[in-house]
Amino acid sequence: MTKNAPAASRDAGIELGRVFCCFCVIVIHVSSFYSEYKAASYIWTLAKCAATPVFFLITGFFFSADKPFKTYMSRLLYRVIIPTALVMMTIAQFTPWLSDQAPLSQCFTTLNTEYFIKVGQILVSFWPYDYLPDYNPFISIWFTFALIMCYLFFPIMKMICADNETARGVKKYLLWMGLFFFICRNSLLAFFPDNFTIQHLDWWIQEKPFYWLWLMLVGHELAIYLRNPQTADRLRPMLVPGGVAAYLIGGSILFWLTITFNVAENGGVNQRFFIREFVFYMLAQMGMFILFASLKINSRAISSLILFVADKTFYVYMIHEAVFKKMIKHTDFDVHTVSGYLGFVILAFLVSLAIACVLKKTERVITRSIINIRAGTRNPASDAA
Repeated sequence: MTKNAPAASRDAGIELGRVFCCFCVIVIHVSSFYSEYKAASYIWTLAKCAATPVFFLITGFFFSADKPFKTYMSRLLYRVIIPTALVMMTIAQFTPWLSDQAPLSQCFTTLNTEYFIKVGQILVSFWPYDYLPDYNPFISIWFTFALIMCYLFFPIMKMICADNETARGVKKYLLWMGLFFFICRNSLLAFFPDNFTIQHLDWWIQEKPFYWLWLMLVGHELAIYLRNPQTADRLRPMLVPGGVAAYLIGGSILFWLTITFNVAENGGVNQRFFIREFVFYMLAQMGMFILFASLKINSRAISSLILFVADKTFYVYMIHEAVFKKMIKHTDFDVHTVSGYLGFVILAFLVSLAIACVLKKTERVITRSIINIRAGTRNPASDAA
């Protein structure tokens, strides 16, 4: 293993981080930032600081410049594209029941072609924001599209993360320039909130892969130090509590700034207001990432449970909106109270996990079939044998 090529392995600590961040995604989607409900809003803020961006840091943590691009393309097909298509087709078939248009029995007896066509339009257009006028369980699928775009940049990532002096210099330059660029971006947003040009430019920054790829580079750079036994063992006593402190301090300052200065006229707070305090947002994200990347779990039973759940988090992430939107209509949880809020999220997570287990088994059947077909295509003589 070269210095700049972190080895990919299943580490229970960072996999627990993946599970926690998936849970936090459900937290921020179930509710929104209600300025009049301070306790629930604080939980929402902490969850926001540990949600989707940390997934890109984790992806960078496991990225290796030594792996062939073909390996990453196979992973993209088997671990991203096939699961996404499987989830979307499942939701499409059950849309009449999920959107309260028809009983569940109909979904087992009728092929809902019109919804498959709508799903196909989303997959072709990469635009998950239009499904049904009053029901859309696919908003979170943007993350899949983001991953696909990032994977296509991996040949460039391989060059930047290579183990040579030129590559290290380029990566260092991109890391510092990226940090400077995003701080400037948030400063412009704060000083010119109504400027159309700046707001339009910011949309491109958020929706295109520049920020996500930068986070991957950050995750890869941190992995070099955190995977170094001498560095990790010397710093671990400080990294875990330091990560917790950075996460809580960054999230708490962000909550205070938002509740004090960024509340809209209607009393609500959306992401446009929330993400302007970029430095504290990044501080909390980095703290959360370093915490789990440094965490060591010695219990084999707990590690096995974490790895089992982490293996399903991509499905949980993609299916959770359809799950909680159906559940919230048939439960009496008050998501404005801390107990009701977290209780509902835990239940939605567990139900999503149960469905994810079924989908994961289906994925493995599909994957094995494709691998067998490809193997047979490469070696036609095997059929005769």
